[in-house]
Amino acid sequence: NTALERLNLGRNNITDRGAGLLAEALRVNTALEKLWLQQNKITDEGAGLLADALRGNTALKMLGLGNNKITDRGAGLLADALRGNTALKKLDLGWNKITDRG
Repeated sequence: NTALERLNLGRNNITDRGAGLLAEALRVNTALEKLWLQQNKITDEGAGLLADALRGNTALKMLGLGNNKITDRGAGLLADALRGNTALKKLDLGWNKITDRG
């Protein structure tokens, strides 16, 4: 799809499996700029899958992962992925289980 620029999938009970499917789509994404995944059931596993997809993604500018089940481990995976990503400008991880270590 080269037309869809924004997608809000908040409050849809998306699990790590769903995050993995979205990650597959993000790997070939050239149009989607904003993706909201707040208030789902995504854990560190799903965060890691999304992180892997972000490494090569050049279109996504905003990713909302607030109010999921992500811990310091998932935050670290996302941080590592963002070292090589120059497109993403905003990452929302509020209301997760992330401490100062994450």
